[in-house]
Amino acid sequence: MRKRKSRTKYAILGFLAGKPRSGYDLKKAVEKSVGFFWSESYGQIYPILSRLVEDGMAVRLDKDKSTGRNRQQYAITPSGLEEVQNWIKLTADYQSHRNEMLLKLFFGNLTDLDTSLRHLRDYRNHQQQLKQTFEGFKSTLPQSGSPQHTQQIFFLATLNYGIALTEASIKWVDDTTHLLNGKSNDN
Repeated sequence: MRKRKSRTKYAILGFLAGKPRSGYDLKKAVEKSVGFFWSESYGQIYPILSRLVEDGMAVRLDKDKSTGRNRQQYAITPSGLEEVQNWIKLTADYQSHRNEMLLKLFFGNLTDLDTSLRHLRDYRNHQQQLKQTFEGFKSTLPQSGSPQHTQQIFFLATLNYGIALTEASIKWVDDTTHLLNGKSNDN
């Protein structure tokens, strides 16, 4: 089995391209923006930051003691910006999707039907909550008639993906529930 190459450095470089940040700031930025489809842990972020500095793609800035936080800040270098720009141009790796609920549904014949239906209800509720979260984010953006910052347009593109995916997931749950309920009536 081929080992998947880490993309953490590109996520970090992408966020540093926006502004200098500490490891803590990077983690929070990930959680508040791309956290619904991409995650990074502190255990991933800090070693990569050190490696980026060693490789000349980021620099450590003097600690800003005026905020009282005394966190080490990092900034992207021209080499780091070129690295992330080149990575963006490459064909994306469409990773396999792991979903424990689908695995349980696949083996649903090994237990009672109500268990699979419960998993589907729970998944539907989860998808509905995600959809509401995405729509809440979207409602805070300026209206389509107003001038939009370039980054905001790309944020909106990923947000629209999340909304479409949750809507498709909800439809799939409804169709699958109907399918399974029809199967139970055949017994």
